[in-house]
Amino acid sequence: MKVELTRFRIKKGKETKAQEWMDFLNSHHEDTVATMVGERMYVENVFKEKNPDGYTYFYWYSLQGEGGQKVEESESYIDKKHLEYWDECIDESYHPVDMDLEENLIAPIIDKVIQKK
Repeated sequence: MKVELTRFRIKKGKETKAQEWMDFLNSHHEDTVATMVGERMYVENVFKEKNPDGYTYFYWYSLQGEGGQKVEESESYIDKKHLEYWDECIDESYHPVDMDLEENLIAPIIDKVIQKK
């Protein structure tokens, strides 16, 4: 199982578009969650930080099984739109910061469900 937390920077001037992106995913919640099955994604959360450096950052947290489909390989309209927003909003000149996992606690009842998949 893969547990990740990564910090991405939003391009200057794309903050409103980035919020539109999150609003799109939230307003299409059922279809967005449906894409998780093929990715073997169990949990995916996005947090937003408006930093004093003047940039907005998104923090992606995920809990994913091994061998899932990559979002880039998906035919889902959700994933295609997600990648469009990504290309427009994520600042590729900024190296994403992968946080180091120091502790991973998953309740046994949840772990059993994940391991059965």
